[in-house]
Amino acid sequence: MLIKSLRYKNFRQFKGENQIVFPCESQKNVTIILGDNTFGKTTLLQMFNWCFYGKAIFNDNPDFLLNLELSSAMYNGDNPIEVLVEIVLEHKGHDYTITRKQDYLKVNGTVIHRDAQLKVSFKDLSIGKTEYIEKDEDMKSVINLILPEDLSGYFFFDTERVQNVAGRNDLSAAVKGLLGLAVLENAIGHLGKEETKKSVIGSFYGELKENDDSKAADALEEVQKAEEECIYQQSIRDNAESEIDDYESRKECLERKIGDLQATTELQTKKDRLNRNIKSERSAVEEMYSDFPILFGDDSVWFFAQPLYRQAMEFLEQAKVDDKGISDVTANTIRELIKNGRCLCGAEIVDGNAAYVHLMEQIKFVPPESIGTTIKNFKKDIQRYNKINANDRFFNTVQARIANILRFGQRIEEWEDEIADIERQIEGKDDARKYQIELNDVKERIKEKTKVKELAIAKIAEVNSRKERFKKIYDNLSAKSEKGREIRRYLAYTRKVLKWLQEYYIEEERKIRSELQERVNMIFQRMYHGERLLEINEKYQTVLYSIIPETHEKVISGESEGLIRVKNFAFIAGLVDLAKDKALKVDGDKLENEPYPLILDAPFSNADEVHIRNISRELPMVAEQVIMFVMMKDWRYAEPVILDRVNQMYTLEKHSDTYSTIS
Repeated sequence: MLIKSLRYKNFRQFKGENQIVFPCESQKNVTIILGDNTFGKTTLLQMFNWCFYGKAIFNDNPDFLLNLELSSAMYNGDNPIEVLVEIVLEHKGHDYTITRKQDYLKVNGTVIHRDAQLKVSFKDLSIGKTEYIEKDEDMKSVINLILPEDLSGYFFFDTERVQNVAGRNDLSAAVKGLLGLAVLENAIGHLGKEETKKSVIGSFYGELKENDDSKAADALEEVQKAEEECIYQQSIRDNAESEIDDYESRKECLERKIGDLQATTELQTKKDRLNRNIKSERSAVEEMYSDFPILFGDDSVWFFAQPLYRQAMEFLEQAKVDDKGISDVTANTIRELIKNGRCLCGAEIVDGNAAYVHLMEQIKFVPPESIGTTIKNFKKDIQRYNKINANDRFFNTVQARIANILRFGQRIEEWEDEIADIERQIEGKDDARKYQIELNDVKERIKEKTKVKELAIAKIAEVNSRKERFKKIYDNLSAKSEKGREIRRYLAYTRKVLKWLQEYYIEEERKIRSELQERVNMIFQRMYHGERLLEINEKYQTVLYSIIPETHEKVISGESEGLIRVKNFAFIAGLVDLAKDKALKVDGDKLENEPYPLILDAPFSNADEVHIRNISRELPMVAEQVIMFVMMKDWRYAEPVILDRVNQMYTLEKHSDTYSTIS
């Protein structure tokens, strides 16, 4: 399969209609499309997915494909606007044109879309005749024959979104299909076994059923029912295993991310603690400030009046005011005593006697005629207040509060500086806590799927036991039939062919896996600047090892994001390289194989400049067609290596978040 052109119209940020041509020659087999993030590289890749399979993988609103500028300008009742993608490709001597389009219109203020329409036609290049495929199901079948959907992720490769492809659980079926082993698998499946009604062997058993007595027929029916149940439970088990593998892969990825971000997590925890400390200290400072009005309301007057009191005392001392009055005795008190004619001590008070004269003299020194008593009381108050150290207490309290406020403020400033330093260290890094939440969820999913798998395995064992019991009954009964003996001869031949195919398949699969591992390692060593080894297991998953020089011992190697990218490309490149010149043969007859292109979005993501150069050198050598969407920052490292293999180059230009063009 070689891609000849891509025509599109109003798809996401690409407004209007445009066409990209992908010329391909043996020595100039690379097309480069340059553009930075958000310029539309991923959108171009998703055009292939949508055109082939009706699915587009976007983070936001993946079902809405119309350009947003056109959408926002629509009015109720406007003519529909068409979104279209058309791909022309060459496959096995035919030019195929695959077109998928979808109409959008505005109804009651909302832009909606109609169902997408698919059209597929092909032209036989030897005679030039074009034919159209009518039925929807037939069109989908043709597309899946050209490139099965479960293989598409390996050739429409979104580097920034795809997980570790070389570790995905579905590689076994995908690789076997690509390398021609699926032909043998289909043949083996077609011959089948007695328990499968639609297989060759199953149909022979069906004939035996028609020629044997009812008990044998009943026994065979039970065998076939058990087989159907077994197949169903096996599918549940396989699906559970598949999901477990996916979750395990995600679990490893999350654990690796959490490990890488452990230091960030510790810094974030320290930052949270410092923020709590700051909040607590600020609350204490605010409480101290709120106490000041009460503190000043109680004692501040005496404290701040001290200079005035000292001046007043000095003035009174210099004035030498004789305080001859009696405390709390007023002129009215003395007059009341004179009026009563007797003193409190009992002495008689008569006008002109000694007591009367003394009291009349004293009245000059008591209020309101004299301030002496008031001055005396004022002095006593000052002396009494100074005696209880109220001024010292107020001063010490205020001083302590201010010292605490200053100390708290200094601590807050220090913590804020520490937080600023932490924020500089973790700037741009993810918070591991969100990965931990996802990891906990993934672990729960693994537990759930493991229970489903174990239950299915138990049911498979139970069903197989039942199947074997009825099979023995059937074999004993059917042996009595003459017709059954003839059919059993056919069964013997069929089983012989089946056994031969199975043995041949096992040997060829082993050889292909060994050769694939050899090619992947060879390409990996040319791409990777270091000493590592890749092994491919029975599920066609790659395991990366480091070699200890002293002992030559293999140990499973840790994998950075950049190393995972190199490993993925080595695996895919090895797969494509093997598919390009590997054609399976059975008794000298060649089973047809078809090369595939590599269409890569951001292929150099997380790779350093050495790996970028190595990947750029290797991919055009192993694939017959390479289409790459590359960021400008990566192109400067790739250009010196790959430029002589480039046939066509395009540049993406971003005019706004909703409009990009290519030229």
